[in-house]
Amino acid sequence: MKSALLAAALLVTAPAMAGPKEEVLAATDAFMAALNSNNPDAAEALTHPSLTIQILSFPPGKPSAFRTLTRQQLFDNFRNAPPRKFDERIVRRDVRLARDFAQVWAPYTLDIDGKRIHCGVDSFGWSKVDGKWLLTSFAWTADPNGCPPK
Repeated sequence: MKSALLAAALLVTAPAMAGPKEEVLAATDAFMAALNSNNPDAAEALTHPSLTIQILSFPPGKPSAFRTLTRQQLFDNFRNAPPRKFDERIVRRDVRLARDFAQVWAPYTLDIDGKRIHCGVDSFGWSKVDGKWLLTSFAWTADPNGCPPK
């Protein structure tokens, strides 16, 4: 566990020659790698304590559903989930930067145990706090009918 946290910290603390865009992309990659490797502690270490989470789901045959989660709820969901192969893949990333504030817009696919669950867009809001990029807002859409063929 400590080695995973150290690895995540090294990714977020990018080399001095890396620019802000590369640092934000490294932080995004580290966050997703932690989730995909079932390491919620490493993912949580990359977030700010006041992280906000918003989800917009599109259940088949029903109106869209908006909900929010607290940081605690998000990571408890991962900690309490049954053992599974979680595979969220970012298709492409668009980064916007303004000094120590960054937004990453990233269409993705989500498979669990090899089955396509849904697709959507992840929106990662990063803020550089005390020299470290921390996830301060995280939002996504979840659309089971919006996936490309597997």
